[in-house]
Amino acid sequence: MTWLDSVDIYRHLTPDQLARCMPGCPDPEAWARAFDDAIEYHDIRQGDIPMLLAQVGHESADLTRLEENLSYRAKRLMQVWPSRFPNDRIAGQFAHRPEALANEVYGGRMGNNKDGDGWLFRGRGPIQLTGRYNYQRLADSMNSREPIDHPDILLEPEMGAMAACWFYAVHVPVGADIETATRRINGGTHGLADRRRRYAIAQEVFA
Repeated sequence: MTWLDSVDIYRHLTPDQLARCMPGCPDPEAWARAFDDAIEYHDIRQGDIPMLLAQVGHESADLTRLEENLSYRAKRLMQVWPSRFPNDRIAGQFAHRPEALANEVYGGRMGNNKDGDGWLFRGRGPIQLTGRYNYQRLADSMNSREPIDHPDILLEPEMGAMAACWFYAVHVPVGADIETATRRINGGTHGLADRRRRYAIAQEVFA
């Protein structure tokens, strides 16, 4: 341990700043420390931190939703995956069965090549990382097997922040506008109004 390890220094983000950007965050101190380290590790530009926090805030509901909810009603399954669940009979086999559903819809894709991978590598973290391929890329970026061997570690602040910052750094261009960042994170523009609102707040916090 060096003297720096015992000093409460935040390089990019403080607990107060995080709490102002995400007022519902249950533990601003732990998450600020985790994101501060992850921002440094993944070399996210200071000017992009408001966008990162706006996207994370929306995706995770202020860091309160860190795991994909795969418990669907049959009707909802038919709406979300109409080609896979074209009728009540088929959809009913997977309704409110999260593990079976994950293996059905994620198996054989996104690098999931073993039985049970769909469930094992379901969406986790502030920007829900999904699929063995993404978990492996995160692990490679850190030279650590933890995300592969212990996927639930993405539910904890340290690894959750690392996963979110890795995904952001890899997918979102430096200086991206709100629509570009949203499309890169979400694949569309879902929740754009809330993301825009959060971005405006974060810009004021870091002004």
